[in-house]
Amino acid sequence: MPPEADTDSVIQRKLAVARDEGQGAPRSILRAMRLGLARAAADTLDLSMTVIGATQCRRSQDGLQDTVPQDRLYVLLSGPDGLLGGACFDRVCVTSVIQQQTMGTVFTVSGNERPFTGTDAAMIAPLIDAFLPRAKDLSEAPVDRLCLDGYQFAARADDRRNLILSMEYESFRLFDLTVEIGGGVAQGQITLILPDQPEPKEAAPDGLGEMSGLEKSFGVMRAELTAVISRVQLPLAAFAGMQPGDLLPLIGDKLDKTEVLTIEGQRIAVARLGQCRGMRALRLNERLPELEPPNPDAGFSEHGTPDATALTLVDPDIIEHTSSVEIAADTLDSGSARAVPPVAEVEQNFAHLSPEQAVAEISELAGLPAGSDELDPAG
Repeated sequence: MPPEADTDSVIQRKLAVARDEGQGAPRSILRAMRLGLARAAADTLDLSMTVIGATQCRRSQDGLQDTVPQDRLYVLLSGPDGLLGGACFDRVCVTSVIQQQTMGTVFTVSGNERPFTGTDAAMIAPLIDAFLPRAKDLSEAPVDRLCLDGYQFAARADDRRNLILSMEYESFRLFDLTVEIGGGVAQGQITLILPDQPEPKEAAPDGLGEMSGLEKSFGVMRAELTAVISRVQLPLAAFAGMQPGDLLPLIGDKLDKTEVLTIEGQRIAVARLGQCRGMRALRLNERLPELEPPNPDAGFSEHGTPDATALTLVDPDIIEHTSSVEIAADTLDSGSARAVPPVAEVEQNFAHLSPEQAVAEISELAGLPAGSDELDPAG
């Protein structure tokens, strides 16, 4: 066998081993982006766009200030669970996409330094919405698919600062793509900023499936609460004359006494109003609200003003089965019993009598004859 044949067989075996090893490893996210961007540009814009260089890195929220490039078209991407991502396109990419959509071909991009507008963002939106889903479908690693899942064009950010302030996640993955446009006519830069979500957890062991389902059910429940900072009373004329942008004065410092109300208007907690990661937030007060001091006037009736029970006169000759009665001992011998009302009722009955009438009434209740005087020593 000639030496050339041995060399060819060795090279073929090495290439076969490399192909077998490559088939066993999952497709990287950079390769998925390269394939996804080329297919999205061809299918959506009929434009040749090839990734000739790609890098990725991880940055914290504070580290975005030194990483996001300057002088780009900044676009916000809406993701699942309220997450926000971002995309940056240089002037070459934006101009090439607009030329392809308006004139059907890409020319040499001039150095025009006009500011980017919302129209530029709207022209680039179809490419974004087609690129990210294709890259996600081509990714094989679960963490890469989660990073690209569910993102689409949301709005244009006014500048670099607003884009960074909108990023409210702890860690991000930045992808810098160098693209060749129109078969080499132009070359541009695309930067993607996506939240770096943790790897999905493994399936729960046997016996914990019901608990996991219960937790998911609680996770989708929605509770609406209303925070009331202050209550202001305005005349109807002032309220009717209010215009958008008018301010309402707050009386006193109420931020640490914000009321939390349910959807039915019931007060359930008192909280302090503040901010968390650039968004308004409430922190429940750790100390319970102090109890109000007892009202000294509660249950107090003015002296000399009888209450409702004092206005009801009880006849001493009528026996109530619900009230206790006393039987005079000196009347038992005569075979008749006289009901004596309780002391409280007697006092109530005498409240409307004159002193002479009261003495006569007491004598009668005691069994004394009219006009008698037990204290008279002559009797």
